[in-house]
Amino acid sequence: MMTFLERRALAWRPAWRVRGRAHGAFRGHWTRLAALTIIVLLCLAARAEALDASARWQGLLASSELPAMAVLDLAALRAAYPGAFLGLARRDSGGLDLVLAHGARLAYDDGRIRTPGQVLEEPDVRAMLAQVYPLGRTTPKTANPRPGFDPGRSRVEPLFTALYGADEDAVRAACRVVSFDGHGASMNTRFGAANALARVWRRLAPRAARPAWRQVLRPFGGGFCWREIAATDRLSAHAFGIAVDLNPALPYWLTCRHPEAAPARVQAFPRGIVAAFEAEGFIWGGKWAAFDLMHFEYRPELILKARHLRGDIRLPGAPSRKAFGAG
Repeated sequence: MMTFLERRALAWRPAWRVRGRAHGAFRGHWTRLAALTIIVLLCLAARAEALDASARWQGLLASSELPAMAVLDLAALRAAYPGAFLGLARRDSGGLDLVLAHGARLAYDDGRIRTPGQVLEEPDVRAMLAQVYPLGRTTPKTANPRPGFDPGRSRVEPLFTALYGADEDAVRAACRVVSFDGHGASMNTRFGAANALARVWRRLAPRAARPAWRQVLRPFGGGFCWREIAATDRLSAHAFGIAVDLNPALPYWLTCRHPEAAPARVQAFPRGIVAAFEAEGFIWGGKWAAFDLMHFEYRPELILKARHLRGDIRLPGAPSRKAFGAG
């Protein structure tokens, strides 16, 4: 079954067909249609020229001027957040900037070499997207990742405030309540997080009463909550309305008394629950070295990038898998 993310990643091309009852009416209809088509094409040409001028003004780079991974990252971001990004441009001090639709710039690659701690605390966009999320069934290796392997745990906060809201009031105004296992989860409507969670629940509902699933799904931990991550000054993904917690009693690295038991708990986690979330653009904190088994976070760019590299989909504008030594 094609997922929503696959449908989003593919280009949509409308089809049409016209029938006329009489020859004269048919010719008249096609004459009007031809005129309308010419007008539309002229408008598209004017828009393309305006966009090209905007691109030149912003100093945007062509794909041929960029590293393959930067092109892939940009393709994943564009597919995940339609209309939010113009492209990549050179920084005055070297490196690359990600240019947002409203003209703001964020460091895509500032040229710094970071320690794992710095990647978590102050990443650029390249570092944020560098670790490829491990899709699918959990293996002994993915259940016990190397220290510092936490794909999606580092976030460029200004990017998320630009996408989802600059402060608590703005995010709250963008949220709606989604029904999830009899509870209401407040989730952000921008770029699809709320709708994605609704689709997750439709996938889960037929099997949610199973005992093994019940003990994971319940009690429900909630969605939007404007707060910082425990023991940090970084905003949680919950602050943007793009994350949900399932049973809060599930193991969490910071408070877990027996971390050595976490890999077994990760492998025992119901595979169908993880699959339902991943199919709709959510990553799971159970696949982090700093494990957080209750946590699911809407990060469609990471899911799309991983699926492209695995060969499940082909992102528009992205290099083929061969450019990264795959396939």
